[in-house]
Amino acid sequence: MGGCCSSQFGCWCGPASCGLCCSGCKPINESTGTRIMYTTFLTLGFLACCLMLSPQLHDHVSNNVGGFNETCVMLGIGENCSMLKGYKAVYRICIGMVAFSLLLMIITVCVPNSNQWRGHIHNGYWLFKLILLICCCTGAFFIPTGFSIYWMYVGMAGGFIFILLQLILLVDFTHAWNAKWLQYNSETGKKSTCGYIGTLFCATLFYVIAIGGVILLYFNYTRLHGCQTNKIFILVNAGLCAILSFFTLLPVTQKCNQNAGLLQSSVITLYVMYLTWSALTSEPPEEISFIESIKTQVALSMLAKPADGVEELEDPHIGSVSGPEEHMIPSSMNSTQLCRPTDVDPQREMIAAYAGLFIMFVMAVFAIVSTSGDSHKLGVRRSARQTVDTYDCCCCCKVRQRYNPSEAGGQKVLYNEADGVIYSYAFFHFICCTAILYIMMQLTNWYRPAGSDINRFGLNWAGVWVKIASSWTCVAIYLWTLFLPRCWMGRDQTFASGNFDRVDGGEQENLRCEEVVASRESVL
Repeated sequence: MGGCCSSQFGCWCGPASCGLCCSGCKPINESTGTRIMYTTFLTLGFLACCLMLSPQLHDHVSNNVGGFNETCVMLGIGENCSMLKGYKAVYRICIGMVAFSLLLMIITVCVPNSNQWRGHIHNGYWLFKLILLICCCTGAFFIPTGFSIYWMYVGMAGGFIFILLQLILLVDFTHAWNAKWLQYNSETGKKSTCGYIGTLFCATLFYVIAIGGVILLYFNYTRLHGCQTNKIFILVNAGLCAILSFFTLLPVTQKCNQNAGLLQSSVITLYVMYLTWSALTSEPPEEISFIESIKTQVALSMLAKPADGVEELEDPHIGSVSGPEEHMIPSSMNSTQLCRPTDVDPQREMIAAYAGLFIMFVMAVFAIVSTSGDSHKLGVRRSARQTVDTYDCCCCCKVRQRYNPSEAGGQKVLYNEADGVIYSYAFFHFICCTAILYIMMQLTNWYRPAGSDINRFGLNWAGVWVKIASSWTCVAIYLWTLFLPRCWMGRDQTFASGNFDRVDGGEQENLRCEEVVASRESVL
């Protein structure tokens, strides 16, 4: 018990890396434990943002807690704590979290190993960092109210950077996957037959799923009359997928990038169709109804008498159908049924909102961890392993091995970054900044924050356009790697002069990025 308390004290108040109190747990690397702790901080901030966007929670507290309004006024945070609810409160919380991550990013630039004092700050002193995070978030509530419009633009820029990095890594993954499966056998000088068959099978499977998805989207999210926006989204994205597949098959593409193949184009096609489906499901039903009712009003105003037309148009659910004589006939059918597969159930809509919220956060956390580990694919190199004695801030302060209190009790922590960092600390905190801004914009409906509601998460036109724009950007990035593969961020996408890059941003002890030569051929 004493050993566990000692290790926890060294973690929260000292430079030691964190582990659990249970000595029976499997040993954990300090690089993994540190990222888990930062993820915990991010989760706490995310939960606080969700609570501030829940109108039911605010109403319940204000109606059932005695003296709630008086306390809020006394604390100077508005009537019924108005400063602690809505999108502006989320903005303030995220400002504090971004400031916290930016400060750590500046401190940890070019840290070679975890034994330096800046490495101590990154991996330890968690109690002081938690206090600093709370102070940053609290201080953000003293910012004048006019900041929101400027912070929205900052959030949009950061969110787009985060999305762009994920798209780049996705395209890089497809090229690396193809290169790994088709690598040459050094003894026979031929490419792998199993890998060749595997790429063809996966490409065929992905194309079949994508084509089936296009058909289902068209039949479920469009109708013969109306739903023009959905038709444009589906047909444009399907056309882009056909174009990128056609370019992949061209002989000139093989000359530009020998690693080009149907496996990459099939993965990108499938992902683009997924983004299309996600965008169509994000369309708010009531706004579709409003748009369709406007069209109906115009049609009825041309057919009916002026007096009668005004009276009939007062019904917000008026729709229109075409009869045998091509006349527009008013109907009572709700137009939200035209562009969606089923009627909108409020209960099911709320469940979908919370499920989407959870999935979005999990994917953002996964992206933070994976992107920080794959920083070399974005041209960000880790500091070289130190082979000689180094010094912290002066010639008198020699870097020494840290004491590991987990050896006395509790879960054992392996100091796997004592000789060299597994991932770039500064780039990890930069990715955290962009991820926080991305989550903030997702929660606050991007450029329409005033209508944000946690119970209707994901149902907004801003999210629709962000996903559609992401799909177009993904296609552009893929085409870039086809024709300009060497003009990449420190990584040749042809893989023609290098073996598959096995540098793992995870828990490998060998941190050197070995560049080995091997020729590649296309799947075709």
